[in-house]
Parts: sequence; structure tokens; C-alpha cells
Amino acid sequence: MDLAGGCMPLIIVRHGQSQGNHDNRFCGWIDIPLTDTGRQQAANAADMMKQADLIPDVLFTSKLTRSIDSGDIIIRRLDRLWVDHYKCWKLNERHYGQWQGRNKKEVCEEVGVANYDYVRRNYHGCPPLVAEGEDPSIDQRYQGVTDLPRGESLEMAMGRMIPYYHDNIVPYLKQNKTVLVVTHGSMVRSFIKYFAQVSDDHISEINVANAVPLVVKFADDTFSKGDYYYLDPELAREGAARIRDEGKA
Repeated sequence: MDLAGGCMPLIIVRHGQSQGNHDNRFCGWIDIPLTDTGRQQAANAADMMKQADLIPDVLFTSKLTRSIDSGDIIIRRLDRLWVDHYKCWKLNERHYGQWQGRNKKEVCEEVGVANYDYVRRNYHGCPPLVAEGEDPSIDQRYQGVTDLPRGESLEMAMGRMIPYYHDNIVPYLKQNKTVLVVTHGSMVRSFIKYFAQVSDDHISEINVANAVPLVVKFADDTFSKGDYYYLDPELAREGAARIRDEGKA
């Protein structure tokens, strides 16, 4: 499926529903498995891609199980389990600092709706940081990595992800490969902000549903600007609306 400029597409998918999503908790870097619903959502994402003739040549995921498992389900269902699969912490979800693992409704009641919305959705909003050396989400998968975050705003998370994208993903796009990235809600929002040049203020209005493939159509061969669309726009709208109101009465 050729797009404008003759390049093959970039497909971006937020992982399927995790147990943390189901329990209405901030997941961040905590390694939380998929639910049965999440596994079915990932399979449905593969079916959407197959129907659209979007078959990946390479897979990128974060270092978190919910991302890895979702990507595995998709490529297995597409009979592409043999494609190269790269995992990197720079595609991890935004680090939610001291809010990680906590119930969203309880946090909202504790800090107030205005502060809750600012940290959760504002481009510059950062949660309270975890004390240095006391982060239970950091384990051996990050061995040897320095300067790991202890809490991030979307701006900070985007700052680690976009350079990784250009250094590691763009080379495959330049080879005319169809690339699948299975990552997390904040990372999908970061991609949208970057490619569609969404303003710092407007990005707070964008939410991302679980496991609805998003396809980027690039404007030129810099792979830094382009339009995007969802393979199931209605499902994407419904899921985004649910996510928008998480944690609020």
C-alpha cells in the first residue's frame, strides 16, 4: 500500500487494555499484563491491518510487557512472527512518578480536578517525582541505563522518544519498509503532536484508544510531518472519550 511520496506507512498502535487500565490506575513504567479484553483488542487490531493490507516488515515496542505482548499478538495473527522486533525503554509509557500504581479517582480527589487535569493532560504537567533509588518500577531490564526518569511531563517523554524515532525507526521508513510501533498512550499522543504539529495547548484535548491502529501519511521524505488516520475512526473516538474522563466522578 503506497502512500504519498512513494514511502510505505508507519503504523502506530497503543497496546491492548492492561490490568491497570481495567482497574483505573496510573500504569506508567509499572509492568502490568494485558487483560483478556486487551489480548482480544490486539487480535482485532491485526485483523484491521490485514483488511487494510498493512503488513509490517519490522516491529518496535517498549520494554513493558503490555506493549511487547500486544505486538506479539498482532504479528503472530498476521503470520509475521519472524520479522525483526526491537524493544527500547525510550518507547515506554510516560513515567508517572509518585502516581504510578495509584487509582486515578483517588488521585483526582486528593489533588483536585484542576491539578489532576494539568498533570495528566497538559504538555508541561509533571507528577511528583519518585525519590532517587526508590522506584519499584526500575529493574534489571534497565541495567546499564543512566539518567532514567523519576517522573515525566509529556514534553519530557517526547524529548526521549523523538530522537529514538529518527535514529532507529526512520532508517526503515527510508528503506520503504512498513513499520509497526506498538507503544503506549502518551507515546502515541507524542507522535501525533510531532507529525501533525499540534500546539502545546491543543495536545491536552487528544486522547488515544487502546489497540486501534493509527496510520501516518508523511508529507515529505524527512518523516517529521504528516497526516494520520485511524483504521476504525468510530472505535477510536469511543475509546478516546472513555479515556478522557478516567478518574473523574
